[in-house]
Amino acid sequence: MKKILIIGLALLTTACADNKSMVVDYGATNTKEMQQIDPTIGFRALEQAPLCCDSLSKLDYQQITQPGKFDLNVTQENAAFNFSTGKSFVQGFSLPKVNGTIKIAISAPIVASVFVPTVLILDQQYKPMQVYGAETIKYDSGSLLNVDRFFGKIELPAVFADGRQAKYLLVLTTEEAMKGTTKLAEPYAPAETLGHTDIVKRIHVAQPLPHTAIGVFRLAFDYLPNSSTSAQNMVEKTVADDSQQKAQALLVEQNVTASAAVSRAIQPETEAMFMDLIDQAVKNGESSKALRFVDEAELAGSTKARDALFDAMKKYQK
Repeated sequence: MKKILIIGLALLTTACADNKSMVVDYGATNTKEMQQIDPTIGFRALEQAPLCCDSLSKLDYQQITQPGKFDLNVTQENAAFNFSTGKSFVQGFSLPKVNGTIKIAISAPIVASVFVPTVLILDQQYKPMQVYGAETIKYDSGSLLNVDRFFGKIELPAVFADGRQAKYLLVLTTEEAMKGTTKLAEPYAPAETLGHTDIVKRIHVAQPLPHTAIGVFRLAFDYLPNSSTSAQNMVEKTVADDSQQKAQALLVEQNVTASAAVSRAIQPETEAMFMDLIDQAVKNGESSKALRFVDEAELAGSTKARDALFDAMKKYQK
């Protein structure tokens, strides 16, 4: 019989520890420890693993209780199931019950190897509703914010067109994916020019890197939790309306202050580096790359990146 396990913020440890880990998603300081898997180990473990069950309803499902990022690991201790796409280790999650859309991002870092994920969505009766594979979860070349990885975004509506609701999510890999390899794209800028060699250094090799049957991945959930409404709540809301407005004004003020603090956190040499990258991208006619640099600079705390883009456009696009 399946078990529902609770998954909370205990797993959400690598993304928000400090400014460095915020600047580099799956930063080089811990990426090597996350995915150092010899593919033969995973393949041998999968080949020898007995099938857990003959029904998806008998898998274990971890309950998602709140939005956030969760770093997880598919190992030989996970259940093995025989899907139509081949035998695979699998992790199951029970989705939160919400009235609106659930946005999900899934990523798997590439170091010596990579676990290439596929996501399968089930309804309340454990019947497949939607599969997100190679057309959604694709290779994403590294940047200042991310190492090379497989990455995809998924949106689950509150109700699908056939009237069913998404209840469970499975992460697995396919026989086809495990046979593949990935050649890393050339880095867009050498690490030594970025001023943060220890943070942004990425592995780049000439040979394609293998896919594996086990490995790490990250799930990020974004949704609005359901709110209960009662007569008492309505009375309390009316009485406290003025206080809430004052609290919201204070929160806005605090957010502005926090944003200003983040902006001041960026190092001058880092911001100057971003300015140069934006200028060069516009000069080369690479508008999408320039926009990406702008986004990354702003996430790192820059307040000048967008102005630098406009200035470069005026300079080169006459």
